[in-house]
Amino acid sequence: MSAAFYRDYIVDLKARMDDLHADTAAYQTYALTMELLAQKNLVSYAMKRQRGQTDSLFYRRDTSTGQRAQMPQQAAYGVFAGFFGLGQFLASSGRAEGLGEEQFAETLTADWTYPTCAVQFSFRKKGQSRATSMKMLFIGLNGDADAAAYEARLARPALLIETRPFASNILWEWK
Repeated sequence: MSAAFYRDYIVDLKARMDDLHADTAAYQTYALTMELLAQKNLVSYAMKRQRGQTDSLFYRRDTSTGQRAQMPQQAAYGVFAGFFGLGQFLASSGRAEGLGEEQFAETLTADWTYPTCAVQFSFRKKGQSRATSMKMLFIGLNGDADAAAYEARLARPALLIETRPFASNILWEWK
């Protein structure tokens, strides 16, 4: 099996998110939700504009103790910017048959060695006739060699996407 690389996709995704953050007034509607799981911590980032109302929430939760703490938006976005700055990315197909939520997380993170990031992003810029959306789950790696090593040690290769563009009922690239 040869998993598909997603570095180019992440570069485009990050540029779109940066554009949203730089000029939210240019967007009719948007919903950006990201969850980063790394070193047994979950960082959650959510911002939304719908029907003229905006809402946001940024926090960190220690998955081993359950302790939560709200974060400033800049600090939370900085965590995700660091993730998106990694050298290579693989994406999960979401095929987790027989795995519970905790087992799925431990499998994808390779027992907490690699960070994973779920991203759901939809938006409609002012003047556009329809919204654009994506929903993906990425594994962050240092480079191509690290990605190959990750893939080789993964006990469930069906968890990784092989062919791009990818679309399923629960995960999809831009549509």
